[in-house]
Amino acid sequence: MAAASLIISPYHQQEWHCDDRHMDYTFLVFQEEFINNFFSDKYFMYRLLYCYQNDTPTYFDIRAEDSAPLLALLKNMKGELRQPVADSYQMILAYLYEFLLKLNRLYAHYFNLPFAPPQNNYAYVYKQLLETNICKKNRVEDYANMMHVSRVTLNKAVMNEFGVSAVHLLKRRLLQEIKQDLLFSDRSIKEIAFRLNFSEPNHLMRFFKQQTKQTIREFINDYREKGHV
Repeated sequence: MAAASLIISPYHQQEWHCDDRHMDYTFLVFQEEFINNFFSDKYFMYRLLYCYQNDTPTYFDIRAEDSAPLLALLKNMKGELRQPVADSYQMILAYLYEFLLKLNRLYAHYFNLPFAPPQNNYAYVYKQLLETNICKKNRVEDYANMMHVSRVTLNKAVMNEFGVSAVHLLKRRLLQEIKQDLLFSDRSIKEIAFRLNFSEPNHLMRFFKQQTKQTIREFINDYREKGHV
């Protein structure tokens, strides 16, 4: 049986309006701190190509032969949760780890994303810093300085890992922050511009139009009509 996967990163705010009476679905929800506490790789979540990204879709259909191993892992996790034994906690971690990595391989394959072994952690450190500093810093040079590397080095690492430039990654993350403020907060455009370190609202509106080919008003109206970002 074919399946569909919907992946929501920690900072994403979204809503859906649907009739779930005839839907068969499973939610797998966890906090990033959970992963950080129990896996030794502190950049693990940033290595997952479906997390902390704004270019490729969060939703994709999975062929039956590809979804079967993932559904089996989910079933195994449910079994351990419902009938725990002495080592159930460790088994759940093992199943979760395998599930996330298998899904990552599928995601890379489905969307033809770079998937070579990493040469260093610069690209993942950059993604992590974007999450904690996007409201204060919107230049690649700022992040390169924080990492004590050159902009050229940082850009090369990001291109190798994600197939896009460091500037592109920053702009898409900044755009997502603007969208979420527009849709899920009561902030005015002036307040959003101030929060995100734009010198004036007109600069934010120009940036938004360049990135989306829509004015802010057009974007909001389109969202209200279609019900999604």
